[in-house]
Amino acid sequence: MLSSLALLIKLSYQPKSALASLRDSAPYLAGGMLALLATFAFEYAASGSFWVERSARGQAFGDHYSPILITLLVSNLIAAAAPVAFVALVFVPACLFSASLIDRRTSFGVLLRQEYAPLLTCVLYSWALSHLVITIPAFFLSALGQGDAVVLIAIGAARFGYFLVLVALAFHTVLRLSYSAALGGTVLACVSLIALPLVPRLGRFLTSPMILILVILFLRSYWTELMSSHEGRIRFKQSLETATLNPADATAHYNLGLIYQQRGMNEEAKASFRRAIEIDTDETDAHYQLGRMARAEGRLADAIQHFDAVVRQNSSHSQNEVWREIGRAYLQAGQFEDAADALRQFLDKRPSNAEGRYYYGVALNRLGREKEALVEMNVVIESVRTSPPYKYRMEKSWMREAQSFIANSGAQK
Repeated sequence: MLSSLALLIKLSYQPKSALASLRDSAPYLAGGMLALLATFAFEYAASGSFWVERSARGQAFGDHYSPILITLLVSNLIAAAAPVAFVALVFVPACLFSASLIDRRTSFGVLLRQEYAPLLTCVLYSWALSHLVITIPAFFLSALGQGDAVVLIAIGAARFGYFLVLVALAFHTVLRLSYSAALGGTVLACVSLIALPLVPRLGRFLTSPMILILVILFLRSYWTELMSSHEGRIRFKQSLETATLNPADATAHYNLGLIYQQRGMNEEAKASFRRAIEIDTDETDAHYQLGRMARAEGRLADAIQHFDAVVRQNSSHSQNEVWREIGRAYLQAGQFEDAADALRQFLDKRPSNAEGRYYYGVALNRLGREKEALVEMNVVIESVRTSPPYKYRMEKSWMREAQSFIANSGAQK
């Protein structure tokens, strides 16, 4: 529990680092408990229950706890449980659904199975922190008798504003969306919060023993599947970290690098890939990933060096994807002739790849071959438009890029 509290405190001053730790470990049970206690503390403070109970106890019961206190505690606990359950069962799935609409590469079902547990954990911790931060001013305002409607609205706005900022960061950290996409996903998911004011009215019904038993029986198998999927990923990462203790296992270092890369931990990923190459200089995949990362960072000479190593060791690496990456590196470096040659070699083997054909069209355009470039862009649009649904979701962005390219070309004319 101490580690959970430490992560909650860290979330207040190093939110990105704390969210990354929560994403990897996903202590959702601790997150749920902290969210429940924080909501309880906020409701207890904001409602003035402490001061009402203190007055009643002093008047009638001396130093002994009164039945009023027990009633207030139970009512506030029920009031706290309902919104936390709403966040877990409605808001987090809404976040994943909005992410699937914004980033069409992954379906809602896949996101729900793969990312529910880590996103749930991050959202619950964000909920807990946003409530705890506002609890102290709410407590003293209630004590001073300043709990009028305007003050309560201001407290609520501050609480939800801080919560949504943390949720947007969770979008970016867990789902690896850009900041603009993360903000859009958060705004879209907020539609589900329209129903939140109804939760207090349904609180006693939703938290009744019979309803809870029915919910547990109905959702138990699905919940177990969601949680076991993430726990399996955690165990896999732990086994890889253990395997890297073997100084001769290059594959373990490479696989660990892929996990770091997927999580956006680029420095750790590069260190793992470099270690794999140190162990086995013929670790082609590690060279390939380092080349891609170098190209993305603008270190084009390093990128070409790694890609050359891939070609020397295995020219048909991943069905010639290395030639696409070489072409993109040359394109960024302004070597358009070399870029076109590399991309043409890639398309000889992968003619239906939308990304490679798009960049080939860009290279042709930079060489002054505008008509040929437009032909390539139209091929991109047609190939994506007629592709199967799973491929359409993955390559739809390249169709949009090609359409934008054609529109801009027409505007320039």
